[in-house]
Amino acid sequence: MDKITALENIYDTWNDSELSLADKINGVSSAYYSAGLDLATTAAFIKATPAELETLLGLSELDDEIIELISEVNPPNTTWMMIMEASDEEIRQALESLKSNRDHSYGKDTNYTASEFVYQKMLEASGPTIEQKVGSLSGDDLKHAFKKGSDFDALNDWQKKFIKSVAAQRKMGKTLTDKQINSLRGTLTGLAEKGAITRNSIDGDQDICDRILDALEIYQ
Repeated sequence: MDKITALENIYDTWNDSELSLADKINGVSSAYYSAGLDLATTAAFIKATPAELETLLGLSELDDEIIELISEVNPPNTTWMMIMEASDEEIRQALESLKSNRDHSYGKDTNYTASEFVYQKMLEASGPTIEQKVGSLSGDDLKHAFKKGSDFDALNDWQKKFIKSVAAQRKMGKTLTDKQINSLRGTLTGLAEKGAITRNSIDGDQDICDRILDALEIYQ
């Protein structure tokens, strides 16, 4: 297929409202790759953004079964990027939830956009992130991390003040900011690397150490 014909086919496929999403994914990707087109030129020709076209092409890399499921649910294009990068199980759970809740106005009840809703369901399928687990550590856990770090001389002055501060905030039930969580993750990882927090601790604090290491997803 020559490039002009491919561009015309992609234009027709992209703008055909009667085609299913699966047909669009397969039709656009087939013409695009067979003719060796470039992203910017093709996107301009079909009056789409390069990001929109790139995401649809990315969906073509998924298994046929998943593509058919995506087509059946027909999620908004704002969700395509997340779907493209998710595991099959995360995709299935997110799409099933999106399909089930579409008639119940998920946005109205939860203040979620479609993309936020899909992200939340993927998160539920994959489990909490390291950052979420670190941010959920209790004030007592962090206070103990401060003690271990001090005992092992594994904390600098700033880190000592920082852990004492976030431990106090967590004891009061406060939610840590993203910046605090990232700093806390780095500090706790440093304690693990220096041997202050270990599994099978002989200091009578194995449960606390294990909770911290589990949050960091350090399993050795």
